[in-house]
Amino acid sequence: MSDIFVKVVRVPGAVTEVALSQGATVADAMSAAGISSTGSESIRVGAADATVDTSVSDGDRVVIAQGAKGN
Repeated sequence: MSDIFVKVVRVPGAVTEVALSQGATVADAMSAAGISSTGSESIRVGAADATVDTSVSDGDRVVIAQGAKGN
């Protein structure tokens, strides 16, 4: 199988592009980018809400962001 390329963004933080196999998930992309989840972050793939089990495709952008804290 050919590789797919996915950009992983930790907010705040840098953008990392990773190469993955077809059928990879958000968890695979995060692992390849050296990012671990705290479990309290929001995850999006493109414009859609996602989980670590969401599949990713070539050219996707995975954004992991800590939610804003209120009073």
